[in-house]
Amino acid sequence: MNTILKTIAGVAMMATLLLTISCKDDKESNPYLTKGHDSRPAWEDEEINWTEFEQTMSVDLNLQDILLPYVSDEDLMCATIGDKVRGVSTLDRSGGQVSFPMVIAGNSVDGKVSLHYYCSRLSRIYTLTDWMPFTPSLSPTSDGSSYLVKFIPEE
Repeated sequence: MNTILKTIAGVAMMATLLLTISCKDDKESNPYLTKGHDSRPAWEDEEINWTEFEQTMSVDLNLQDILLPYVSDEDLMCATIGDKVRGVSTLDRSGGQVSFPMVIAGNSVDGKVSLHYYCSRLSRIYTLTDWMPFTPSLSPTSDGSSYLVKFIPEE
């Protein structure tokens, strides 16, 4: 009987330990979710001379699930080609969804689009370099859903 009680107590302790580890806050276990020191960038202040570009690419962008709890109306999304700002978007809340609808200016010979996301609640700028080639004929959505942008590597 004593052995059975020790076994049950050991199993209970292991279950408690596993539960504690698995319920750890994302901020503690993921360095990408710690508070940073970035201030709000001036992407919106950069004038895009739309007349100097041949085409535009329209996309609706969404964040991966791990970032969604930190989204706020102060957030910004920016598209660049090279080091030039080609599109900026603020958060759009429509139909119970959040996304960043963006029009990106470019020319047919332009290279890849990089995306930058400023998260106000975390005071951080996330960057995804060379997200995709500048493609004016691209559908604004992927099979009817926003394009999912993965700024944080998945484990």
